Amino acid sequence: MESACLQRNDQCHLACLTARRHVSEEMREYFGQFGQIKRCLLPFDKDTGFHKGFCWVSFTSEEGLFNALQKDPHIIEETKLQVGRNRQSVPRRLIGEVEES
Repeated sequence: MESACLQRNDQCHLACLTARRHVSEEMREYFGQFGQIKRCLLPFDKDTGFHKGFCWVSFTSEEGLFNALQKDPHIIEETKLQVGRNRQSVPRRLIGEVEES
């Protein structure tokens, strides 16, 4: 699977590839161990109703992002996540297609 590493230059974001069964609350709970979560976004496919298999997590501080990036591997329910620093902003077209918590 291709990496989904995307970032906003001035904020504390990471992106990860995840199993389609994971939901926003699971991702927020998991990444919350590294720092306070500002936002967790999972884009959904309009046709299938399932999320697209990746998400964006925003921390309130650089420390949370740094802590999350230091851990490897990230595993939720026996699924290894590919995690990386976000390299560009979340596409505006996806904002309406996300589950946000």
